[in-house]
Amino acid sequence: MQMKILLCFLLISCSIFGQEIGSVENGKNFVKLLKTDNLFWWVYSDVNSRNNPIEKAFNFPNKETVYNLIIEGFEKDNNHQIIVQTDHDTVVKFEYRKIRGEMWLNINHNNLNSKTRGISTSLNREQLMALFGEKV
Repeated sequence: MQMKILLCFLLISCSIFGQEIGSVENGKNFVKLLKTDNLFWWVYSDVNSRNNPIEKAFNFPNKETVYNLIIEGFEKDNNHQIIVQTDHDTVVKFEYRKIRGEMWLNINHNNLNSKTRGISTSLNREQLMALFGEKV
């Protein structure tokens, strides 16, 4: 319970004090990229939440490294995944699927410490570039 309260407080403080780099909305789901101090936060609505979208987040220290890792995944023609451990207790799986000739990315986030997990909405290459503030 304490971990959930801490996570809610952290997400609220990131939204208030963080600088938004970009955001993407797909229907009722969204993904935002925020910067606070020297960390970047991937904040998203979990597609598995039925009624009210539940916000979940993970952080990483280097925007360029994560951006390059994700963009390079779009270069492959087949379905594949890249698994990264962003800190001591968070595992992120970048899952690429080719649908009707276009590559789409879902991000699965698993916090081992708090035993929480979530899945972001699907993003294509252009949406991802806009999220990271890159010119499309």
